[in-house]
Amino acid sequence: MKNIYILIRYSLLLLLTISLVILSSCIEKSNTLEPSELFYVYDEENILLNATSWSIFNYSYELYSDSNNTDIPSNIRGAQVVIMTHIEDSFNLNSTQIFNDWEIGKNNMGILIIFIFEKVDDNYIYKDLIFEIGQQMMGYLSAFEASNLVTTYFDDATISNSDYDMKIMSLYYGLLSYIYLNIYDYDSYDFESFMDEYRAIQFDYIDPIPRNNDSFKLDSFWFWLIIISTILFGGSFTYLLPIFFLGSSSRIKGGGGKSLGYFFRR
Repeated sequence: MKNIYILIRYSLLLLLTISLVILSSCIEKSNTLEPSELFYVYDEENILLNATSWSIFNYSYELYSDSNNTDIPSNIRGAQVVIMTHIEDSFNLNSTQIFNDWEIGKNNMGILIIFIFEKVDDNYIYKDLIFEIGQQMMGYLSAFEASNLVTTYFDDATISNSDYDMKIMSLYYGLLSYIYLNIYDYDSYDFESFMDEYRAIQFDYIDPIPRNNDSFKLDSFWFWLIIISTILFGGSFTYLLPIFFLGSSSRIKGGGGKSLGYFFRR
């Protein structure tokens, strides 16, 4: 009798295990992407220059810190701007799913910009962009206003069409200027000084930004390069502090934000 009980028990356990395996295989797996180790930049194909990636990470991190200041109304704290690159198939890319899975922006104050490229041989050709705005952020930045920012800064006729890094940084700093001045009521935002700072280091050798499984470390070259360029072009050193004190164990994450699918493609 005892042997029969043991047999029944193990048979039920085996049946349960098989059922769980079958059930898990039937569940549709999410095709969303995991954010990068440092969250604010996703550039798996290494399309962007290292100076571009580092600048975006650094100032997006700073924006999140600044916008969590206790002087700011609690319902709009925690703005996050995430920049992503993607190769073609833009119509198969679910930007809203990515936005919500990454939980961009505290209090739904997030923005995701995806730059779509076509790869031809070893060259990348810019195609279009997707600009997605978080549920709370859309009350402060409309799709119309965001489209105007693209026209003013990304489509700036003084920037070569082939210099997509400069075009991206122009739009990025233009967007940050809008956020600081119009949402958080800062007195000023010196767009040109940030662009000058970027121009000074755009093509210099800088270690690549860490990817998902990379360890996070900075060498002395980057340290002195960014400090010197900041001093020369009048930037604030406090904007550079985050990148020197983040370890590989302290992954940057989203603030819990959601999007209702409010985006445009250009």
